[in-house]
Amino acid sequence: MGTEKQEVQPRWQRGGNRRWHLALVLSLMVMLLFQCWDLSSKAISSLVPPTTENHHNFDLYKHLGHLSPFFVPPNTPWSLQSGTPPSCTVTKAFLIHRHGSRHPHQEELDIIQDLSYYINNNSALFSNPQAQLPDAWYFLTEGWNSSLGTDDLTAPGRQQLFDHGVALRLEYPDLYTETDVLAGDEDRVVESARWFMDGYYGRDSNSTATLKILGEDDDTVSWITPHQTCPKWNSSFGDESVSKWLDAYLPPIARRVNAVLADAYPDANFTAAHVHAMLFACAYGTSAYGVGSSPWCEVFLPEEIMKNEYEYDLRMRGFSGYGLPGNMGPVLGGLLVSNVTDFLQRDEGPKLSFGFGHDKTISLGITALGLASDKSYPSAGPVDPDRAWRAAKQTPFAAYMFWQRLECGKEKRVQLIVNGANFDLGPTGCKSDEYGSCTSKDFLNTASVQAARNSIYGDDRWESACQT
Repeated sequence: MGTEKQEVQPRWQRGGNRRWHLALVLSLMVMLLFQCWDLSSKAISSLVPPTTENHHNFDLYKHLGHLSPFFVPPNTPWSLQSGTPPSCTVTKAFLIHRHGSRHPHQEELDIIQDLSYYINNNSALFSNPQAQLPDAWYFLTEGWNSSLGTDDLTAPGRQQLFDHGVALRLEYPDLYTETDVLAGDEDRVVESARWFMDGYYGRDSNSTATLKILGEDDDTVSWITPHQTCPKWNSSFGDESVSKWLDAYLPPIARRVNAVLADAYPDANFTAAHVHAMLFACAYGTSAYGVGSSPWCEVFLPEEIMKNEYEYDLRMRGFSGYGLPGNMGPVLGGLLVSNVTDFLQRDEGPKLSFGFGHDKTISLGITALGLASDKSYPSAGPVDPDRAWRAAKQTPFAAYMFWQRLECGKEKRVQLIVNGANFDLGPTGCKSDEYGSCTSKDFLNTASVQAARNSIYGDDRWESACQT
């Protein structure tokens, strides 16, 4: 009779499987610990506003101020719910749209070209580095030229407006309206309106809706460009604050750039003015040719981009926001607020109103309502990372305000969407809900809306703000 073969257990199963049981228990405890940590982390992060970004997830294209390509920002404030309140229907809407991405203004192009001249006048220096160049700077060995134009809408700008027209038609099919489309008399604004119309109405847009051009001059009173008929307004408003900030933030960047390039280019001397041009070249190269197209965007640190962003914020706030003298901002922006509220209150007529203008158009409207206001905005810093006035969020290229009238059973409400995100109307003085909307009655009775609706061009309030 043969002996019965015994099965040999693996080492980790011996001893009554005790070690295996212990390993299993420990594994389960570790998994549970990580799950609890993940849940607690998510809970904590939901209570902390996304104010600052680390280097790893920093998106510089969302920090180029009013020169940023269009993007959908977080809600304002970030804690708002997105969308419309439950059981509410959008029955009317008023659209104010900025033109799309453009080429630089002439004075900006001059700054950029000075940088190009410096590089190309020193081609022998830059084409022959004396040491290994950092990767981000290697493009200098082949020289660099600006191919930018002035003022005109760019290819990304055309796409932005066409896409927005398509998106509006798809998202609000019940609001479809064949109506007049208003545009300020500036080539890039008119072209933006036409591309939007092609996206919204299709290839027969010219026969479907009528594009009406409003003059941008001293004689045409318009909510799109109210500053044009305000003799006291000047595009140089804000220059003093910007100049102080330029003196504070550009020289340290120039010193860092020269230090980084010292081994490869010991004779190079990039000035603060050159650095300013590099930052413009980043923004406008992106505007003209798309995200990722400009080599200049990669040479800056995130904190340097954010300091540059503050320059743009100071400029926009200075000439179309709270930096304007006296009561000028609310007075000029009041024309927009008055037109919006009049349209939303009417039950008859078209369901949609379309208007195309500039970054100033939107900024002045925000100012008139007391939105995005800060207690202080120091021109020499320090920069508040949690400041309310952020041009990149409010007025990037192709920015828009979309005012909605909501029917919520027997109640009517007003809601503001800025660049696809909810924008709380509570700071106007009305009681807002978790979606940022207010009852129409409450909103219309706020002091800022009342002031806008009760004043007109040429009255005492206007004369006080605008006469020199």
